[in-house]
Amino acid sequence: MWSVIVQKPARVISLWNLHLRTPLAGRRSAADNPGMNYPISPTALLLMLLSLAFTATAAEDDPAANDNAASAAVVDMGALYKLERSEAGNPPLDERLGQQLPADTSVLTLEVGDQRFHALRQEAEGPEPLGWILLLPDPGIGPAWTQQVEALRFDLARHGWLTLALEPPQPNPPELPERTLPVMKSLDAASAAVADPQAQAGNASDSGSNNDPENDTDDTEPLRPFGERFNERVALALEQLPRQQGEARILLAIGRAANWSAAFVAARPELDVGLILLDPLPDRQENTPLLSELWQQLGSTRVLDLYHAPLPGYPQAAPDARIRRTQAQRAKMEHYHQSKIAPPFIGWQRQMPWLTQIVRGAIKSRIVEPLATTQGQEPQARPSEPLQTRPGAPAR
Repeated sequence: MWSVIVQKPARVISLWNLHLRTPLAGRRSAADNPGMNYPISPTALLLMLLSLAFTATAAEDDPAANDNAASAAVVDMGALYKLERSEAGNPPLDERLGQQLPADTSVLTLEVGDQRFHALRQEAEGPEPLGWILLLPDPGIGPAWTQQVEALRFDLARHGWLTLALEPPQPNPPELPERTLPVMKSLDAASAAVADPQAQAGNASDSGSNNDPENDTDDTEPLRPFGERFNERVALALEQLPRQQGEARILLAIGRAANWSAAFVAARPELDVGLILLDPLPDRQENTPLLSELWQQLGSTRVLDLYHAPLPGYPQAAPDARIRRTQAQRAKMEHYHQSKIAPPFIGWQRQMPWLTQIVRGAIKSRIVEPLATTQGQEPQARPSEPLQTRPGAPAR
């Protein structure tokens, strides 16, 4: 990144050339003896001279030079701001992550193509990890993606999982609908041209100047398709994870990352990963893949569909979950499992014991144990924790 620092040329002013009418020493009455006078102290005199010098410098400054320097600084800062806005991971975010995260969290800065982004790696607690889980936050949550995955990545790491949380790409802005007003204007212009041929010639010359490509000042490059940028990030994140045989490998997608993650896994069966869809939400972006068209390709993938109901702001959570379950059954998916998270969703918190417990239980029973059975191994035992119950519920 290139940066230009605009500095104002130094201006040297001689204090001796200033026509100062202030005497070098003044006389004032002493507090203890009004009849006794003494000279002004050198310190007071020096402060007076410095004040006059700064006043003279401001008066002699060239206003035109100041305007040119200010405009140059604005142009430079505008270009820098544009660059930082176009990159998902900029240096200020590095500082924030370093201040917010504990010392045992590794912050990875990754680059692929025109993208620069971050990933949070949390090592598993224990001598041998059970496997790794790639956490894919909701792309629509913005800078709060670190808070969304906080409870999951720390809890899973405490229970023997290597976790890597990936910063999602910026969604593409919605396309604006076509406007009919320019067409109406062109019709009005055509009718006016018929009535006045001279105006038609003038409009033709004006339109030729407006269509000149050199007059087009909109040089903002549009974002590449979201699916392309999403797949690039996930592919690069997978390269940062171990590829040991016998370990469970899982992609956990939250919200609007569910459809994109399912399409990524469906197109790459050789990855042999499990897929967890946590509160899947519909994505309104263009060319968003549909789960209804992916179930057949995910037939050999172990898919866990976990959802909250009710889910604030999404009244269709339960009906959409029923539709997904029906579609998976019609596709004859043998490894599809859906589970409702009973407590209502109250927002993403630092500690979410109900959510993390259900996620860990589903992973153990639907992914780890079947994988160990297939490979002829005994599933690794982890220290058990007391079962958490709802407040006020009888102990079991």
